[in-house]
Amino acid sequence: MIDIIVLTIHIIAASFWVGGMLFMVLALSPYVRKLPEDIKIKSYQEVGKNYSLWGTVIGLPVLFITGLYNMHVMGVSWEDFFNFSNDYASTLHHKVHLFFLTVILAVIHDFYIGPRSHINKKFRISARIIGVINLVLGISILFLAAKLRYGG
Repeated sequence: MIDIIVLTIHIIAASFWVGGMLFMVLALSPYVRKLPEDIKIKSYQEVGKNYSLWGTVIGLPVLFITGLYNMHVMGVSWEDFFNFSNDYASTLHHKVHLFFLTVILAVIHDFYIGPRSHINKKFRISARIIGVINLVLGISILFLAAKLRYGG
């Protein structure tokens, strides 16, 4: 039963992470762009701060911890993971590498570039590019997760 609960928590955290990014790109940004500049800046800063707390500070560590647990449940040893001993371990290896890249980009985006995006166009464009890259990485990770469901 604990295995199912941990997997459910993992899926909820992944849904929140990628779903939150999709919400920002598809729903929030088109709306906020129509607002006056001062309200636009404040809106992005407030939503970004809240999403960073839940998505980056809480969500990504939860994904990592539950992912490690799920790896153990699926019977993937550290030796399998690092030696690409089977398709499952190989796909998991790629998924974890993309996850760590996502973490690095999220930290840079959420705690350095994003909070400065109101300063100038360079920060604003950088924040948007890193956000889109992280969304693509998140969707790629979900693809690899689906691939793992079918054996890697």
